Amino acid sequence: MARPDRLIRSMIRTRYIVTLNTEETFEGVLIDADESHLVLADVVSLAANGDRLGVDGHVWLPRPAVKYMQTLTV
Repeated sequence: MARPDRLIRSMIRTRYIVTLNTEETFEGVLIDADESHLVLADVVSLAANGDRLGVDGHVWLPRPAVKYMQTLTV
């Protein structure tokens, strides 16, 4: 993927909770980004009731569908 913006580029390899406009929520490590997509690895789908479902492979999220991202700290 080419030319992620400076803010996103500085946050590669950081763990996030990403909430989409549809209220779907994912937790994962941001591994790549461009003008159109964010790519997460080591992903878990988070349900409103607290259930966590592991996701195989990488998740590609369209940037316009991202409502907000939260950084996770340990």
